[in-house]
Amino acid sequence: MKQIMLCLLLLSFLGLPVRAGEEETLAKGLPDEAAETMEGIVPSEQTDFWSGVKAILGKALGKSQNTVQEGLKLCGTMLSIVLLCGLVQANAPKNMAITVAGALGICACLLSTFSSMVGLAERTVSNLTDYSACMLPVMASSLAMSGAPASASALYGGTVLFSQLWMQLISKILVPAVYFYVAMATAESAVGNDMLSELRQFIAWVISKCLRIVLYIFTAYMSLTGVISGSADALAVKATKAAISGMIPVVGNIVSDASESLLAGASVLKNAVGIFGMLAVLAIVLVPFLRVGIQYLLMKLTAALSGAVGCKPHVQLLKHLSTAMGMLLGMCGACGLMMLISCICFLKVVV
Repeated sequence: MKQIMLCLLLLSFLGLPVRAGEEETLAKGLPDEAAETMEGIVPSEQTDFWSGVKAILGKALGKSQNTVQEGLKLCGTMLSIVLLCGLVQANAPKNMAITVAGALGICACLLSTFSSMVGLAERTVSNLTDYSACMLPVMASSLAMSGAPASASALYGGTVLFSQLWMQLISKILVPAVYFYVAMATAESAVGNDMLSELRQFIAWVISKCLRIVLYIFTAYMSLTGVISGSADALAVKATKAAISGMIPVVGNIVSDASESLLAGASVLKNAVGIFGMLAVLAIVLVPFLRVGIQYLLMKLTAALSGAVGCKPHVQLLKHLSTAMGMLLGMCGACGLMMLISCICFLKVVV
C-alpha cells in the first residue's frame, strides 16, 4: 500500500516542471509597460483578482497623467481657433474662407495627437494578439489537465481565430476607415456638402456594426462552445474513471479516486493561471484605454464648450472628431473585452 501511494504521489507531481516553465513564459511574455504594471503579481500564486485590479488601476492612472496635460493643451488650442473664427465670422458673416481655414486648422491641430492615438490602439491590439500566443496555450493545457480537453481545444481555437480576425479587421479596414471618417468630417465642415455628410455617417455606421458584430459572434461562439464541450468532457471523465476502476485489479478504485484529487489540483492551477491572464490583459489594455479615453472625454468637453463661442460647422467638426476618438476607444476596449471573455470561459469550464 505504501508503494502504491508513493507511486500516485510521484505521478501527481510529474507535470510540475512543465507547469513552472509555462508560468515563467507567461510572465516573461508581457510587454515591457505591462510588465511594470504587473510588478509583484506572479502566475504561480493564487492572487486575489480585485486586489490585482486595484493595483493595476493605480499604476495605470499614474502613467496617464501626462495625457491629461497634453489633452488640455490640444483642446485649448482648438477652442482658441474656434473662438477666433467665431469672432471673425461675427464681423464678416458667411465668409467661406474663414470656415475652410478654421476646419483645416482644427484638423491640423488634432492630426498629430490623433495619429499617435491610432498607433497606440494598433499597438495595443498587436500586443494582446502577441501575448495571447503564449497565454492561451498555457491556459488551454491547464484546462486540459483539469479534465476538459474538448473544452480546451474548442476555446483555444476560437480565441486564436477571432484574435487574428480582429487584428486584420482593425489594421486593414477599421483604422483606414477612421482616417477616412476624419477626412470626410473635415471636408463636410469646410464646404457643407450633404453628400459628404451622408458618406461620413455611412462610414461611422460600418465601423460601429463591425465592432458589434464581431463581439456578438465571438461571445455566442464561446458560450455555445463552453456548454457543448463541457458536457462532452464530463462524460469523458466519468467513462475514464469507470474504465480505470474496472481495469486495474484491487487498486482500481483507489486510482480512480486519486484521479479526482489530481484533477482538483489541476483546477486550482488553472484558476491561478486564468486570474493572472485576466490581470495581464488588463495591464496591457488599461493604460492605452485610459489615454485614448482621456482624449475622448476632453474632445467631448471641447465640443460642448465650443457651442457657446463658435460657428456651427466648427462645432459639428469637433463633435465628429470626438466621435472618431471614441471609435479608437471602442477598438481598444473590444479587443481587451474579447480576451477577458476568453479567460472567463477558460475559468468557468468545470468538469
